[in-house]
Order: sequence, then structure tokens, then C-alpha cells
Amino acid sequence: MAALPPWGRGPKADLIFGHLGQFGRDPLAFLERCARDYGDFVPLRFLAKRIVLINDPAAIETVLGGGLRDSRKTIGYRTPFMRRLFGQGLLTNEGDSWLRQRRLAQPAFHRDRIAGYGTAINELTATHLAAWRSGEERNVHHDMLQLTTRVVTKTLFNAAPPPEVDEMGAASEAVMHRFAQQLRGFRIFLGLLPSPAGWRFRTVLNRLDRYIYRLIAERRATGRDEGDLLSMLLRARDEDGQGMADRQLRDELVTLMVAGLDTTALALSWALHLLALNPSVAAALQAEVDAWPAEAPPGFADLPRLPLTEAVIKESMRLYPPAWIVGRELLRPVEIGGHTLPAGTSILMSQWLQHHDARHFPEPLRFHPGRWLTGETRALPKFAYFPFGGGARVCIGSGLAMLEAVLVLAQVARRFHFTAPPGHAVTPWPAITLYPRGGIRLRVTAR
Repeated sequence: MAALPPWGRGPKADLIFGHLGQFGRDPLAFLERCARDYGDFVPLRFLAKRIVLINDPAAIETVLGGGLRDSRKTIGYRTPFMRRLFGQGLLTNEGDSWLRQRRLAQPAFHRDRIAGYGTAINELTATHLAAWRSGEERNVHHDMLQLTTRVVTKTLFNAAPPPEVDEMGAASEAVMHRFAQQLRGFRIFLGLLPSPAGWRFRTVLNRLDRYIYRLIAERRATGRDEGDLLSMLLRARDEDGQGMADRQLRDELVTLMVAGLDTTALALSWALHLLALNPSVAAALQAEVDAWPAEAPPGFADLPRLPLTEAVIKESMRLYPPAWIVGRELLRPVEIGGHTLPAGTSILMSQWLQHHDARHFPEPLRFHPGRWLTGETRALPKFAYFPFGGGARVCIGSGLAMLEAVLVLAQVARRFHFTAPPGHAVTPWPAITLYPRGGIRLRVTAR
């Protein structure tokens, strides 16, 4: 194994697993300790793999903003778990194949296309909220998963959600539990053995596959353009006139579906949690959204007139970034921070660390949406805040995710007030995304 540059010592490693066990036991605390005690460039080892944790925005930009051929996703994205879940979708694919798929999928996310989804988002939100009753206590994370599942199936497939939509929260948690096994030392090997969690994960994925392949077959048979993302992807052709095969369509749709329902649900759930704990911000938000008539909720063109609503979403993703860490493996030597890292080095970069760094965000633990409205954040380094990643591989659906999050939050805040019940405590659980362990239970009161 090539020696890493002399950036100073890192935390003490275990003989066999290196730092993997420490990381897996409490990833967020381990990252914070590394940054606090050892600086912006921390050498680590996971089993036999040499790693550098980077916590400097300029260095992160070198990695994420560099050429596509300089690096690839780390081994965590190439495990059997990730291959079974996402296949060769945009999240896991690499090289020329990834570039081809990105170019094929990009038109489906053009501004004009996204703008057309505002009406569907508003209608689905209104229908979902109609079932809420004033005074009840709800698991709002489960609610937001249900709602975003309905939105994503409408925008992806122009179809009703699968019959098991009410199970999506539990199914998503099963996926997260399976992923988390990869981070826990000896549990890596246990994850290869048959287990109830493995059986549940396979059941969830088989059900999802059947649903998506059926929709693809029906759409190919009819040839109709339903105005959804599936229609766009079916019509897409590369420079050689080739479209996507069914397997590639499945991989892209699963990637978009899982990412679309999960990350947006998390952004909204954490926002509601924070608003319940900060009534003055909630009151200001309600004043902003009350300006809209009930019969004409805001749409895509109205986003500039909802600055605080957008700021609440941004600040929620700062404090609780759905994507909390990203990794790359160097394919060739790259100079970073004045040092040349050899090919094969894995680099970890954490949104959690950057978003909580007092060098970029004064009072970093405070929920303060106003920082996005006063100019305080205008001079931020490019990768001090990157909830959707960055560079060429920035999240393709970020525009749609923000549209959905802002429109849904506006309607929820207009209709309901949230309070935290006695003993309310929520612990972030870093799996694939940053989950609230056990959900987020809040009391809802009709306004």
C-alpha cells in the first residue's frame, strides 16, 4: 500500500478493520472527531484500503469538480447491495456509459419540463393533507414518505402509486438497515449470509422490479406520451440513434424513484421537526404562505415569491443533509492540497462536516433560515454547502426536488401548525441518507 502524504497523524486504527469499526459505530461522531482533532486532511484505513478524509472546500472542489476520468465512486457504491438496488443507474454507473446515460436522461429534467409538475405536486399534497385531523400526533416522516412516493410515481410514470405505498416507509427502512450493515466491521461478513433483513430487502426489490417492468412494458405497447419522465426516457436517443434497453430503464427509474422519494421526504421531515422547535420561524413562514389564496396555490413560476419557504428547506438540508457523505476513488494521481495522492486512494468528503463548520456558517448548530436571505451565504466557498453533490455528477433531479419541497412545505404550513410532544427527541441515523431514527412524531393542529 502506498504511503499517504505526511498530513499528520490520524486516529488510532484497529489492527484488522482499521477505522471501519469506529466509523460504523457512530459515523457522524467519528467524522466530527477526525475534523476537530486532526484537521482538514485525515489519513484513515478501512480494512486494507487507504483513505483520506477531506474537509476543505477547495480540495473537495478539486475532487468533485475535476475531470470525470480522474476518479470513480468508492467501493461502497460497488457492493452487491448497491448493484442489486441501483444496477447501472446514474448513481452507480461510471465512465463513458455513465456519460451516455446522463445525456439521454438530461432532457427529462429541463426547466420547462419540471415547471409542468407543479400542478400535480399541489393536487397530490392537498389530497394527502385532507386525511390529517387537528390535534392528532403523526409520524411526519412516514407521512412525507407516503406523499413523495405518490409524487414520484406521478412524475415518473403518470401512474397511481403501487398498492403497497403504505408500506414504503417500512420498506425504505429495510433498505437502510441492509446498507448500514456494510459499515460495521464484522457485520460486513454477516451481511453476506442469509438473514431476515436480507430476505426482506430482496422481497422489497422484487416487488419494485415487477411494478416498474410492468409499467415499461405497458408504455412500450401503447407508445403513448404521458408527459412523464418515463415517456421522455423511452423517446431519448443517443447520437447513434440508440435508446435505453428495459434493464437500463429499470435501473434509471429505480435510482430516480428511490432518490426522489427519499431525499425530498427527508428534507421536508427535518424541516417540520425544526419548525416545531422554532415557533418564531414557523410564524414567519406561515405569514409568507398565507398571502396565497387557497384556490390558487403557488407553482413553479412563483418560487421567487417564496424566499423564506425556500430558505427553510435550504437551512434544513444544511443542518440535516439527506446526503451526508460522498466518496471517490482516484484512478490516477491527483494533486490535492499541495500533495499528490496516488491512484487507488479513496477520498471521503462529508456534507455533514461542511454544513456544520463554523468557518462557513456562524452559529452552525442554530436553525437560522435568515442566513440565506441576508447575503451571509453569498461568499460561501463552492463546496461549503453541497446537499446535491457537485461537479459533473451533481444530482440530476435537484431542480425537481427543490420544487417539490418548497411547494409541499408551503401547503403544509398554510394548513397546519406543528408542536413537539413531551420528551420529543430525534436522532439522525446515517445510512444511505440521513434518516430520523424511529421517525419524527409531531402534534398537528389545523390553522
